[in-house]
Amino acid sequence: MGVGLSDIENAIGAVGRLGASSPVILGNLVLTGIEVPDTLQVGGRQMLVVHRLPGGGRVVDALGNDPGRLELRGRFLGPDAQMRAQAVERMRMAGAQVAFSAAGLSVQVWIAQFTYAYQAKGAVCSYKLVLERPQETASVQSLSTLSGLLGDDVGSALDSFSGTVSGISEGVFTAAGQVSSVVGQVMPLASLVGAGGFASKVTDALGTVNGVAQSGMNLATVPSALASVAGGLQNAGSGLQSIIAGAGQNVEAIQPVNSVSLNTLGQNAALLSAAADAGGLVNRSAANIAVAQGLETALPSVFA
Repeated sequence: MGVGLSDIENAIGAVGRLGASSPVILGNLVLTGIEVPDTLQVGGRQMLVVHRLPGGGRVVDALGNDPGRLELRGRFLGPDAQMRAQAVERMRMAGAQVAFSAAGLSVQVWIAQFTYAYQAKGAVCSYKLVLERPQETASVQSLSTLSGLLGDDVGSALDSFSGTVSGISEGVFTAAGQVSSVVGQVMPLASLVGAGGFASKVTDALGTVNGVAQSGMNLATVPSALASVAGGLQNAGSGLQSIIAGAGQNVEAIQPVNSVSLNTLGQNAALLSAAADAGGLVNRSAANIAVAQGLETALPSVFA
């Protein structure tokens, strides 16, 4: 499945929609939205010794990779701007390695330099961050191992569930508008699949989790990333459970006394089936993430 711009922009936004752009993770600090650096300079050099020979010949010895320092510039914004800048300052003062993840990188770094400017009475703090990287090899993984952990489960759940919801949405509001003719209906179908309904929240959560797995960012070794993905799966599972409960009540209560009620009954049954199928895939994905987090068990979030 191809990776769209929205997938990358929504990566890690599964918990509370943390931001509209791919985040930068530094230690226990997650930079999202406007806080994401404007620039990130990445590179390095190959250490070479050149032996020049008579007649213009040369012998070149490659001594190994020398990764350059990572340089970032951005800003903290809002009432907590200075507090967040000071949190990075404390990491620099501690002198310990911290986890860093951005732009397909996931490495342990030292904060070699950090400066920030106190602006707008502390509401804005522009910063410059310089990170020292350890020695690395050419085999550094560039693709997210979250894809392996999640497999095709989340993508399959998203595709099948979204397809069902899309099909139902075409006629749902007409049917819901005639709810008085549907005998015994407990919950209008529109409240499940409409804007802001449970189905919309499930699709958002599955979409952002799938974006993390497919975006190419190597985040699987970052605890905060795994926690964010786990939270997104939990949000999706909670929404699916609510859909199963609501659609299940409707299926039991609706009496097919006319064409409207029969159509509504079929729509609820389709949504119930899709939610149950997606729930199984979400449960399996959550279990895989729990294993990656070192947890012994992960209780299913969806019970069909």
